[in-house]
Amino acid sequence: MTNPIPCTALLFDLDGTLVDSAPDLWRAMNHVLTGRHLPPLPLERVRHLVGHGARALLARGLHGEQAEPPQNDPGFESAVAEFLEFYQHHLTDHSRPFPAVPEVLAHLASQGYAMAVVTNKPETLSKAMLAQLELDRFFPVVVGGETLTTRKPDPAPLLYALEQLGVPAHSGVMIGDSETDHQAARQAALPSILCTHGYNRGEPVASLAPDRVLDHFNQLPGFLRFTQETRMAPPCLH
Repeated sequence: MTNPIPCTALLFDLDGTLVDSAPDLWRAMNHVLTGRHLPPLPLERVRHLVGHGARALLARGLHGEQAEPPQNDPGFESAVAEFLEFYQHHLTDHSRPFPAVPEVLAHLASQGYAMAVVTNKPETLSKAMLAQLELDRFFPVVVGGETLTTRKPDPAPLLYALEQLGVPAHSGVMIGDSETDHQAARQAALPSILCTHGYNRGEPVASLAPDRVLDHFNQLPGFLRFTQETRMAPPCLH
């Protein structure tokens, strides 16, 4: 039996960790592609493209899996705007929390853990998704892809979330589903727990050697041990 990780605060990725959002991202992607007379992509391919925010997702969908968002390209910026316009109206048509997520979050909250979402999804869309899926009550802090000037895998969003929660930087754990989350945790000197049900571009998360691998969300409480830390400040409600 692996020893539980002592911690006070839990930082969660959103897409692929808490919520299976690929079906609605897929529809938004294909809305853009078919509007440009390009062939639609299959759902499973889009699952492998998620993780670095809408701009990266769209660049990969339009130009290939290794593509980066182009700079100063009006056509690409128009596609991004069209994608976001469609997606914001269809955030949770088909997206749902992964099995046991609401129940486990409720249990962790009752144990006293401070919790935040740290995602590369835009903050406004993240908050809207959490509200629509009735998960927002668990997260007084939501850090999105544009909240700061940097995003995951940079560690700054994780450290900022811990600061906003009012807990010491060493007291957090990052729970995600991808190399992006793992790298951010490592650079922030935090333990990482990676879910096997998420979006890691088709690669097994165990190959990244996280501190724990989560095969089902209901395993999460057993990986953790709550430690009472003196709060530096009350949580900052967004």
